[in-house]
Amino acid sequence: MTAKLAFFDVDTQRDFLEPTGTLHVKGAERLAGNLAALVEHARARRIPIVASADAHSPDDPEFRQFPPHCVAGTPGQRKVPATSVEGTRTVPSRPVAAADLDGARAAPAVLFEKQAFDAFTNPNLEPYLARLGALEFVVFGVATDYCVRAAALGLRQRGYAVRLVTDAIAPVAEDAGRRALEEMLAAGVVPTTTREVLSS
Repeated sequence: MTAKLAFFDVDTQRDFLEPTGTLHVKGAERLAGNLAALVEHARARRIPIVASADAHSPDDPEFRQFPPHCVAGTPGQRKVPATSVEGTRTVPSRPVAAADLDGARAAPAVLFEKQAFDAFTNPNLEPYLARLGALEFVVFGVATDYCVRAAALGLRQRGYAVRLVTDAIAPVAEDAGRRALEEMLAAGVVPTTTREVLSS
């Protein structure tokens, strides 16, 4: 059966969301309740969850711009409890066999590792979404002005409808977050809230 709706969980990792994280997004810890409610809603209704997660090497070039964060295998790279889903299938950011992508569709959540802001730099994401068959994505996570922006715009560029949960995102910088939100809305992203998603 073709899934018409899917959730897209952007980088809800400990280094970003927890105050002790190495690249904590200010105020992001306050999103935990809404994030948990969204994930629980998807799980209860068998809505597919697509997630992205940074998985950096210790010497990643990105660390020239930002402090080291989400190094693969470290505690900070793990997802926060609010969005952790048992049975999640992880897809590395190197090409995998088509059979692996087909098999991943049976998992309750599929997590795509990445080393850049844009989740679509994982070469498996686009073909997986084509297999998934979703037409609309509900997007949430961090950070509004970086990886959330890249995910939402990437989905719109590929023709998907996108709803952005504005009370389940947080920016690194407030001004940049506002500009990113304006850019996403101009691209056809529709703002929504956790309450609206849960009642729909």
